[in-house]
This record gives sequence, structure tokens and C-alpha cells, in this order.
Amino acid sequence: MSMGAKPSNNHAATEGKEWWRSPFSVFQTNLQEVDAVMDVERVLDIIEEHGADTWLINTGGIVSFYPSDLPFQTRNPFLADRPSGDLIGDAVKAAHKRGIRVLARCDFSKMSTHIAQEHPDWLFVSPKGEPQIYNTLYSACPSADYYQHRSLDILDEIMERYPVDGFFFNWFGFSETDYSRVYHGVCHCQKCQATFAEYSGGKELPDGPGHANYPEWLRFSNGVIRALATKISDHILSRRPDAALVLSRGAPVIYYEANNAFGRELWHHSTSENVSAHMTGLPEVSLMVNSVSFVDMPYRMAGEQPEHFAQYLLQAIARGGNPSTYIMGAPGRIPYANLPLAGEISRFFRDHKDMYGQLQPGGGIALARPDRLRAADPGYEDSVEEFRGLYSAFKEKHIPFDVVGADLIAKMDAEGLLDKYRLVVLPDLGALVAGAAAALDRFVEAGGNVVLTGSSGVTGHGGVELATAPSIMRVGTPDKGQALWATYVSTSAQPEAQAFHYAAPTIPVYGSYAHFVWKPNAVRIGVMLPQAPFGPPEKCYGHVTGGEPAAASASRYGSVIQIPWSVGRTYREFGTTEIRDYFLDTIRGVVDTPVAADLPEQVEMIMGRDQSGLVIHLINQTGARRKSFGPHVPVDGGKLHISGAAGTAELLVSGAPADIRNSGAGIEIALPRLDLYEVIRVPLAR
Repeated sequence: MSMGAKPSNNHAATEGKEWWRSPFSVFQTNLQEVDAVMDVERVLDIIEEHGADTWLINTGGIVSFYPSDLPFQTRNPFLADRPSGDLIGDAVKAAHKRGIRVLARCDFSKMSTHIAQEHPDWLFVSPKGEPQIYNTLYSACPSADYYQHRSLDILDEIMERYPVDGFFFNWFGFSETDYSRVYHGVCHCQKCQATFAEYSGGKELPDGPGHANYPEWLRFSNGVIRALATKISDHILSRRPDAALVLSRGAPVIYYEANNAFGRELWHHSTSENVSAHMTGLPEVSLMVNSVSFVDMPYRMAGEQPEHFAQYLLQAIARGGNPSTYIMGAPGRIPYANLPLAGEISRFFRDHKDMYGQLQPGGGIALARPDRLRAADPGYEDSVEEFRGLYSAFKEKHIPFDVVGADLIAKMDAEGLLDKYRLVVLPDLGALVAGAAAALDRFVEAGGNVVLTGSSGVTGHGGVELATAPSIMRVGTPDKGQALWATYVSTSAQPEAQAFHYAAPTIPVYGSYAHFVWKPNAVRIGVMLPQAPFGPPEKCYGHVTGGEPAAASASRYGSVIQIPWSVGRTYREFGTTEIRDYFLDTIRGVVDTPVAADLPEQVEMIMGRDQSGLVIHLINQTGARRKSFGPHVPVDGGKLHISGAAGTAELLVSGAPADIRNSGAGIEIALPRLDLYEVIRVPLAR
């Protein structure tokens, strides 16, 4: 019986440490027990044809796909039907002969019944004192011994037997919800009770999101997972410096899962958002984008729409992530119609690794994303809607931008990463994380510009955190809900408002409007038309200006524009171009980009940079549907206007010669027909 394989001399991953710092592409076969007998050579043929260079394969945890000798692992019973008795040994040996890396997939979240009965102290315990059981498997608690210590024993056994190139951990966290979306609560095992009490100063462990202590528990649980990830990562690297650990947080390689789900609103730009937020704030950490081939976990045999799956991969590579295609079972057993198109994109990435190895964020504008550790805090969902509204405004008008994590602003400032931006936009974030306000003040003092919407940079008690802001303090609490209905702002002075005659535009205000005391030198922009009766029609009048502005600004080397209402949320809810254009017109003076596009709103333009200049991805999203992307409509007649360009350009997807004309201080590129996507490299003048 094979106990593993030695690395081949021609195995690419052994040529140097930290292979994950260069571009890589993954193919994940999320195996079922019956796949223990699969033909590894046939699978590797498919992986190579797909364009991937790394194979992610189930190895240990819930079920071991190798003949484990550890008493707290359950061997796959179908290994007995495999001639060698060892799928992982066969897979690693065959893959390394081809120069394909192997990542070992482990899942420590659950264990079999007999192991659970022997070690009840390893288990998740519900607030009612019950274990969490799903398909005979018991959920484990990350605070307990199985995760904290026995997982290291499993990794040691795998590393002793097989020269795998890294590890991927599935479901690495606290299991509040099971696969059927049944909520079981926060773990109340003895270990969790003791450690949370120590962390919180003796507070009660919450039972779920409705408890007052749940936001603090989220931060506590995040700390537990990060500490555990660090311990496991250090353990692996101490034994195998050439092996990567892939986790959702706290590891040398971070993964984001691009997926769809029934019953959940689709945010069509989720992959782009998440990859961008990572690459701007954590460029030192590689990112793998795990793209799910099926529509949702309960329907794993139903393939995702091909054009939708393509969006995962395209948005990932355009923002600097490493693509991964994730299927169920051995290739060929389940018919996924999205794989041919996914293969085209994976091969494009493979063929242009030199470019993607240099690709850096290049949007010039930083749009801050709300801190996800505040997901249980009041107002978080409103802030997300504000963010998405502003994201859509920039995207639709082809104004290049990057997403930054609001929680990473201070880190970016300390590392000089904010310096690449001329504008930072904060979407109704409320109080900022420690150090962020001071970082933004330094950014403005150095000539940068900041846009605040809603109550961004304002404490719960109304204190304004940015010294460079045009306001001194907020007065009271923001107007919200029905108290704000029939409220408007306008860029016009409204000289005839007393006679109830109004000048265009009148922009609706939805969500929240915060009242501020403005500094004497603040420049007020536009006016607010406070609430008046909105029904019945005979009584619908009475809006008169009362001195409140639509926005205000202050300048000190750079500038801060403060829009005291949720303009992004209003656009997200109402969707009229007048709202979007109001926002963009208000900040136009601080928007400076070298690229302008004549393209439909449904084409997303993502701008990055490499050593020679700009790398522009154009992604055709005309097929956007409520819950997916369908077939796209080809786009003809598009143009790009690029200032500072050297006069040449490459169209990497179509291969068509670039139709370039000199235009002022730059060039104009007349684009050929745009199908699903195009990538343009444009050298800039030195």
C-alpha cells in the first residue's frame, strides 16, 4: 500500500519558496466519498486543459482520502476499492510529474459519531446545551482541543507522508448555522464560556444576533479564528516553508468564495468589491477567488449560468486575484455547462501571467467599504446600501475606482498605500476605526481629497472626527424614515421657493439626513428643501429653504466635501440618473482620472497598472439579470480617451490592431466589437 510519494525533480513548486506570491490558477475537485476510486491521470488531463496549475483535493478532516492511522480521523471506506488504497498518494505523485501543485483540502468543522462520543469536549454546544448534528456528523468548536491541537496532528501526518504544496481549510469558523440554514446559536461550550468571559470582562455569552453582546462576540470569535490561523500557519511553515495555508482570514493566502444563493439578493459586483478591498489594503497577502460552479449548496448538481460564472473569474483577475474553479466530484460525473467558458478565461490568465504578476490597483479613487466586523452593529446594512449606491454611480459612468476596507485605512496610511489616491470616499460609515480619522487628516494636509456622506466620521454622540471636515459637530440624531419623506435637495438657490415655484433639479432625500454646525469658512453647496405634506395632492406644498445645505466643503491644501445625507442609498433605492449625476457633479472638482470612456453603463471598466502603464479590463455586463448574468449583447462603437499615453496600445483578448488617434494630451482608442470582455494595455509616457 502506497504511503505517499516523493516530490519529482521537475515539480515547479519546489523551485522556490512562497510560490503563491506569483500568479496561480486552481481547479478544486470537492470530492464525495465515492470519488476515492477516480482516475487521477484523467483528472489531471482536464485540469491542464482548463488552464490551471494547482489542484485542490479533499485530503483529511471529516473523511480522510488517504489511509490515516490517527484515531480521530475517519478513513474513507471506498479507499478499499482503490488498488493502492491511497488516493492522495496517487494524486500527488501524478500531479508533480506534470508540474502541477497539490493543495490538501481539510475540514475540521465536523466529525463522525464515534469520535464525537469519545470526545464530547470537542463539540459545539448550543445555548440550549445541545450538540449540532448534520447527516450523522457533529460540529466541532474552534475553541476546543480538536481544532486547537488535533488538527496539527492531522497536518503532521499529511506532511510526513506527502509533499503537498499547501493546505486549504473549509468551514474554518464557528458553526452558528448548518447546511440547511437552521440557526443553532453561538457556541456555549465550557471553553467558549470561559474565554468570552475573560475577553469581555465577565459579560454574558450571547445566544445569537438579537443579544446585546453579539457584536462583541463577533469580534471575539474573529480573534479566536485569527489566533488559531496564525498558530496553524506558523506550524506548517516551520516544517514546510514551501507550503501555503489558504484560509478566509489570517493566512499567507486568503480565499474569497464567489457564489450565488437562492433567497439572497444578488450584488452583481460582489467579486470585484471583495478582491479590490483585499488587494488595496493587503497587497502583501495573496488572494485566491474560489468560484462556485453550482447555483447553491442545496443544488450542487445544478450548474451556474455560464456567463454568471464567467463574471466571477473576470472580476477576480481584473482586480488582481488568482482564479479558482470549484466543482463537485470528479470531473465528468456532474455536467457543468459553465466549464468551457471558464476554461477560456483560465487559459487567458495562464497565457498572461507576466502581466498579472505585475498588476496593481490603479483606480485613483478609493471607495471605502464598511467594516464587516461591525455587521451586527446598528446602521451597518444602511451603510452597505450607501456603499453600493456610490459603487454603482462610479461604475456606470466609467470613473475608475478601487475599493478599500474602512478598517484598513490607518494601515494603508502607515504603509504609504493611500498615497496612490487623490480621492477617498466614505459612505455613511459612522464612527471610524482607531487611527483612520488622523490618517485621513494627514491625507488632506498632503493635498488629498475626502468625500463624506451621511454621518461618516461622526461619533454616536455627534462628534466630528476629521479636523479637516467642514463641520464642527452634528446636532441631535439624523432624520430618518418617514420623518424624511418628501424632503429634497437642490443645487439651485430656489429664489422663488416662498411662492412654491422651484428651479431644477429637485433631488429626493432618502435614508438619513444629518444636521451639522458648519465652520465659518465652510462653503455651502446647494440647499435643502425640508419636509412638507405629501398627501393628499391638494395639500402637497410648503417646501421652503431653511438654511440647511445639500453639501458643504472645506479646503486646506486638499479638500473635504461633506454630503450630510445618504445620497448613495437614495440612488440605490430610487435608481434615477438625476440622483447619480447630482452626486458626481457635486464631487466633480476632486475627481481626476486619466481615462474616460464612451461605453454603455452596462460595461464595467476596471483600471489597474503594471510596470509600463495602464491595464484596463472591460467586462460586458449587459446580460445582468435579477439573480444572475445571462448572455451578453455585443457592444459596438466604444471609445477610450487616455491622457498621458505614449501612443500605443494592445488589445489582448480580440488581438485586433488598436485604432488609435492623437487627442490633445493623450490618445483616443476606437474599440472593436466588445463581446464578453477585453483587456487593453496602454503604455504611459515616461
